[in-house]
Amino acid sequence: MPKGTKILMVDDDKMLIDMYKERLELAGYEVDISRDGEEGLAKVHQTKPDVVLLDIMMPKVNGYEALASIKSDPSTKDIPVIILSALMRDVNKAKAVEAGADDYIIKSEAMPVDVIKKVEAVLKKYNKSVPAENKAEPTNPPREEQPAPKDPADLPISKLEEQVNEAKQAPVIGIEPSATPQKVVPPASPPAPQVNPQAVPQAPKVTPLSPAAQNVSAQEKKPPPVVIFLLVLIVILILASDAFFYIRYLAG
Repeated sequence: MPKGTKILMVDDDKMLIDMYKERLELAGYEVDISRDGEEGLAKVHQTKPDVVLLDIMMPKVNGYEALASIKSDPSTKDIPVIILSALMRDVNKAKAVEAGADDYIIKSEAMPVDVIKKVEAVLKKYNKSVPAENKAEPTNPPREEQPAPKDPADLPISKLEEQVNEAKQAPVIGIEPSATPQKVVPPASPPAPQVNPQAVPQAPKVTPLSPAAQNVSAQEKKPPPVVIFLLVLIVILILASDAFFYIRYLAG
């Protein structure tokens, strides 16, 4: 892995610096940090880094002032500077690019891997060394592609003939027919269930009445003579009373 590719991060956000420092070092870079713009300018002149990652909103000296100082000094003007800021307005980006920034990255829209790609692109632009291996984002080894099966129509005639011969020579597994056909006997139907005659309820037998019994029943149905006499007497009395009252009415 190439050594000596140095990056200077100038930012007052300790958590952000620690995160990017770890990822950049895993990618093979030597990372130095500064907490404000004044300290960052001093390290730029001392260490001459290959790339500077510069924030805008910092104490003492802001990013615009630090960028202008780097680009105005003949000894540092060729050092590429990438702005890494939280400012999202296009006017901030335009101002940074106009002052000499090589790229502008918005913190909320970029991941560490995106920043590493930006750094590599700037290093290649200035013909500087880039780490050959990227430990921060390991890539899986490429898989060997299996050749796609060929269509029989695309095979040469010799290949087709070989496949046909192989198919002919392959043993054929068959079923030998029996010498004498066997007669198929249909399954016997199950016997009908037997019904116990004692279990089936039977209607009671009706015994016919004898002639004497029939005469007795007929005589029991006729009313006795006494009843008939009383009924006749009642009718006579009713008629007699009606006649009496009628005659009395005529006489009166």
